[in-house]
Amino acid sequence: MMKESSWLTTMLRTPHKNKGLEPEYPVIGIISFEATIMMCKVANLWHSLSDRQMSLLKDELRDSLGIRTLISDDYSYLIDLAFEEFIENLQGVAISVARLGKKCMDPVYHNLDHVFDNPFEIDVKWCGWEYRLKKMEKRVKKMKRFMGVMCQLHEGLEKLADQETRLTKMQSNGVNKGQLQEFHQKVIWRREEVSVLREMSPWVRSYDYIVRLLLRSLFTIIERMKVVFGITTDTRSSEVKDMSHGGCFVRKNPISALARSSVYPSESSFRRSMSNSEHSPSRKLRTCHPAPVLCGRYPSIKPQRGNGPLVTGSFNFNCIFQNDLYDPIKKTTSAFNSQLKLVHIQEPTLGNAALALRYANIIIHIEALAMSPRFMSSDARADLYDLLTTNIKHSLREKLFISKKEASLANAEDFQRILDWLSPLAHNMLKWYSERNFEKQPVGSGGNVLLVQTLYYADQALSEIAITELLVGLHYISKCSQETMDKSFIKYV
Repeated sequence: MMKESSWLTTMLRTPHKNKGLEPEYPVIGIISFEATIMMCKVANLWHSLSDRQMSLLKDELRDSLGIRTLISDDYSYLIDLAFEEFIENLQGVAISVARLGKKCMDPVYHNLDHVFDNPFEIDVKWCGWEYRLKKMEKRVKKMKRFMGVMCQLHEGLEKLADQETRLTKMQSNGVNKGQLQEFHQKVIWRREEVSVLREMSPWVRSYDYIVRLLLRSLFTIIERMKVVFGITTDTRSSEVKDMSHGGCFVRKNPISALARSSVYPSESSFRRSMSNSEHSPSRKLRTCHPAPVLCGRYPSIKPQRGNGPLVTGSFNFNCIFQNDLYDPIKKTTSAFNSQLKLVHIQEPTLGNAALALRYANIIIHIEALAMSPRFMSSDARADLYDLLTTNIKHSLREKLFISKKEASLANAEDFQRILDWLSPLAHNMLKWYSERNFEKQPVGSGGNVLLVQTLYYADQALSEIAITELLVGLHYISKCSQETMDKSFIKYV
């Protein structure tokens, strides 16, 4: 029988057989869980920048009525928001990698804090650190394998802890010797299983190995971003072109203002607007017509805006996608100044007001109730009302007071039309939040939803107007359904 030892002591002991590692290099150990989260973010970044994902993003930003109604109808501004989030995600991983680098044996990794302050003006000493395309794909697969193994290791460690706790209780309670030996053997098998998983995971890798893998992957992602967003440098334009394979962004001349869309955009005007933006040398501001939901309020021309850091200067560009064409504008990256001069928007958005998730829950709640209006209970209506903010409650009272019974059909039609383009933003908001809630997600989980695809950047006033219209429509749908049920009941009686 193997000598009994604590599972924690076993986990912390440096393995004797460690392929590819120098004996004096300290292993990463329990920090491997944090490293796995970094690998997850790197893999998701690389996946998000693939041709297919960027094509899907392009189509959604171009065709989504919800995005163009509540966020902006300026395509270049939407791309700037997506680009901004890619940069923030990359720099977030870079900060964690720099922290791990201080524990490496190789001094080259000790000062990584400011390497990615300007991702497109990397010091020349890092030239050649990026992987080739095929090798990067292999590294991403390897990181995914690490993530899978770490999920199994996490589960195995939890089961082992429970079994050892149970074994200790059995020993103290004087359980039958046969049962005790049988359970003790199960604990030994679990320890061996955990040991094997640990050998296959980043747990036994050195800090240098993990940092080198993540650092080189980040450099490769930057090169991919240069291809995708059409950013080139004088010294490395040829290397960027070598990585090109598929659709890319092409920068055009920027514009300084955009037209706000109404809450009821027509398909014809929407398509004409997109056609003009793609084929004309400069974008034209779309003429907005008053809609019922904007009664007494004229659509205004507003400057480009965004929430969070936004690159300023000549780097805040106008761009469109072109498939099967690589034609980046030759410009140096000095426009992206070294300290990343950032600007925050002044206009109220749901993200600024910390209302994006709450409004997403309201919209999804309304959608659920609309699917079965006959079974809409008073408790369900009360729960929905409790979710509403003071502004929406005030607007709803005014709207219901003004609305007439004969408008019920129009409200029902407006309800479905608004819900069709508003619901995807709400679902994306919940998906974005759940993907980044590490307390509820297993190790290695992640996703590809960007904030520009959610309610985060949505205009607060327009969002509240749209939600109010949904509530009014839901009110009339429920009322008509109840009247129909009453008539049927009377006829039956």
